[in-house]
Amino acid sequence: MSQRRKEVTLNLRDAYKAPKLRRARRALNIIQKKAARIAKAERVKISEEVARLIHSRSIERPPRKVTIIVEKDEEGEAIVKLGGEAAAEQGAEQ
Repeated sequence: MSQRRKEVTLNLRDAYKAPKLRRARRALNIIQKKAARIAKAERVKISEEVARLIHSRSIERPPRKVTIIVEKDEEGEAIVKLGGEAAAEQGAEQ
């Protein structure tokens, strides 16, 4: 993989420390912070596919792990996309 693109599996178990109705939001915040650290960027954009995956089982039960692809664009902004098997499954559904 190039320096501007990295595939990572994140453990979102810390999201379950939040109250039930805030777990999905906490999971998205965890993804945002980890992506900023991985890409060494201040601004992070999370794709709609990742957000839908987090909310797929309602806001009370986000997935425990998620595989994402973190890319850094020319402006220095990190873009988070869905990676691994979940991206292949979502492509097959459409």
